[in-house]
Amino acid sequence: MTLHIEAAGITHRGTVRENNEDCIVIGYWISQESMESARCFQHALDMPFACVVADGMGGHNDGEQASLLVARGLARRLPAMGPEKIAASVRGVNAELYAHVGENPALAGMGSTVVGLAVHGTSLAIFNVGDSRAYRIENRGLVQLSVDDSIVKNWRPGSTFARSSMLTQCFGGRSTFTDIEPHLHVEPGVPGSTYLLCSDGLYETLAEEQLVELIGGDLQGSVEALLRAALDQRAKDNVTIALVRITDAGREPG
Repeated sequence: MTLHIEAAGITHRGTVRENNEDCIVIGYWISQESMESARCFQHALDMPFACVVADGMGGHNDGEQASLLVARGLARRLPAMGPEKIAASVRGVNAELYAHVGENPALAGMGSTVVGLAVHGTSLAIFNVGDSRAYRIENRGLVQLSVDDSIVKNWRPGSTFARSSMLTQCFGGRSTFTDIEPHLHVEPGVPGSTYLLCSDGLYETLAEEQLVELIGGDLQGSVEALLRAALDQRAKDNVTIALVRITDAGREPG
């Protein structure tokens, strides 16, 4: 039996920022354009699959370039690599970003966070660097699978402590090359399992209880509902959302 992937993704500049420094990858599709409708995908797992959300830093063009460079690098490398080589792939893309900055000194300091999901056969891997997040959706709520590389850990909307934007590691972001150690979580790909990947523009705007309520069987409708809710709450940052579900049978695209 060949497992299949259903996925939907969307990215938006939010309600305050003039540009979108986020970047989303699903398969070989990459976008930074603000979207009103989600993009949907069907993928048979006889071939590897990858999904990435990158959140650029450095302001305007620099942040946009950083997230795009990182997203493109991961989209190129991940489908060819099994779970045991993901960390090396991620570190290689970080080195590529520093090399690009070395050739373009005006870009010094630009960086990006990343959260990604890669499936090879029946093995699913979640990885992250920075504070973009991945969750598994369960009946009792969300289970965070990523690890925040932030000064203040485990921040949630409504917390008694303020959220810090200071990161302990990211792609690039330093004046000299700094290696990274991506967080990696590997689990079996189980039919019916659903995963949420997002930039901080989503989870800093909506509580986890709100996220769970808006995620249903229709992935496209769920992604669009999540974005609408974040925009209704005046999301201050860019908002990027991907939902990925494993199934045991392919479906004809609607």
